[in-house]
Amino acid sequence: MGEGRLAILVRRFAVAAEAHAGALEAMDAEGANRHAAVLHRLYQEMAGEGIQGREELLLLAESRDGAVAGMAAVYSLSYDSSRAAEVLERIAAETGLLGFRASVALERWRKGEWTLE
Repeated sequence: MGEGRLAILVRRFAVAAEAHAGALEAMDAEGANRHAAVLHRLYQEMAGEGIQGREELLLLAESRDGAVAGMAAVYSLSYDSSRAAEVLERIAAETGLLGFRASVALERWRKGEWTLE
């Protein structure tokens, strides 16, 4: 029996999140933008799967990989803002670009400047 569609989307989201973070670290704006577009498309497909897709994305926010967890949390803010914000707060406490990105995401979300729907 093959891997289900949602499991494939979750795996692809994780890979794209890692690639996006790598492009940002390398200061490759074109690559980061390309991976961001892939992430958004994958998010839309996962959200299109309904509650199960949203829950799977939120579970991905528990990843040990901070880049994956952070991106999954960002895209889960509109679904479960308290759980997603908790993940972002934990990541924001870290040093480096990943922590900074998480703090900016939280700030923009809390100010109402940012929605992903």
